[in-house]
Amino acid sequence: EIMEEITFLVKGSSKDPYEDIFIKDGNSLTAVCNCPAGTYGNFCKHRINILDGKTTSITSDNTDKVSLVVGWLPGTDVAAALDELRAIEKDKDADKSALSDAKRKLARAMNT
Repeated sequence: EIMEEITFLVKGSSKDPYEDIFIKDGNSLTAVCNCPAGTYGNFCKHRINILDGKTTSITSDNTDKVSLVVGWLPGTDVAAALDELRAIEKDKDADKSALSDAKRKLARAMNT
């Protein structure tokens, strides 16, 4: 299978846009962002927004590619980690440490 890569420029807190790179290699999905959180391998909303199909913060002219990236998600470890995070976010009784753990797990899944 051919490796595919798509890069988006997204508006963040700095004056220059951040770069979100999504790489599909077989059943593996890697998502990298050069925002401060993403640079350190932590959870970042920029990648999640794109995986959620949101295009509002994208400043590059390829918003039509978001649906392609969303289509790469099913069956990946990133999808499993994202589902786990969503379930914890919906659970009103979940504690903050469970949410933090789920965010770390998702960040790890995206970086491998």
